Amino acid sequence: MTPADMHDWAARYLGLLHLERREPSLAALTEITRAHVEKVPFESISSILRRSETPHGPVPPLDSEQILETWIARRGGGVCFEVTLMLDRLLRALGYSTFPVLARIGFPGSHQANLVELDGRHYLVDAGNGAPFSEPIPLEQTVEIRRAGLAYRFRPTAATVTWQDRFIDGNWQPFAEYTLTHADERTQETAYQLHHTIGRSWVVDNLVLVRCTDDHVWSLRDAELRQFTRDGKMVRQLADASEYRAVAADMFGVPALPIDAARAALAARLSAEAPSGRA
Repeated sequence: MTPADMHDWAARYLGLLHLERREPSLAALTEITRAHVEKVPFESISSILRRSETPHGPVPPLDSEQILETWIARRGGGVCFEVTLMLDRLLRALGYSTFPVLARIGFPGSHQANLVELDGRHYLVDAGNGAPFSEPIPLEQTVEIRRAGLAYRFRPTAATVTWQDRFIDGNWQPFAEYTLTHADERTQETAYQLHHTIGRSWVVDNLVLVRCTDDHVWSLRDAELRQFTRDGKMVRQLADASEYRAVAADMFGVPALPIDAARAALAARLSAEAPSGRA
């Protein structure tokens, strides 16, 4: 992109977030992080369809202009690799010192986030985790986040390593190990393709949608819809296509999400994998 194109792209991105352009500051970065978590849902539908449209070999690289158009049209959100790419470009366009970092949840580089250096301090912006991380996380100290009845902890264990723990069944359990150095592009690409490998990653094997606010977390995985608040959890099963479409529009804020196409792609794959029943 030319500088003029980048300025226009950033302006449209800020418009999506309902924010004005501001000089880099912790307050401005917090506004961006909070708006992003609330307005851009975490979802695997885009990845399922990307794999379906390119059934063999590597899937095509991400296109930041195409992603922004999709978000503005409320046709989708993304998982960590879309969100990290987009925030990296937005923050750099706004004058922040930032770079992508990798984390291990399953395989190396299976998660990505953004590290921002601001006023001599380092912050993790993890807006593509499917969790209510609505503010930059300072990396020089242990931080606990409690929202919607859920609890998370970030704890540094070395100069360039931070762990994310989750409070599950009454105990803190390790969830993700972040390496706080500039992400290696080869590892990023390998992880991106692995996430699009059928049978290797939930990103293309499961239909997932998550939206977070300070008070609520809505989570859909395949047919199970969960809603978390500080008062507890509610769970129900979705039964038909109209319910999926209604939930995508009303709970997750993406009325144009091609959720029918993603469900059809998953169903076709399962049908192809099923035994024929012939002797």
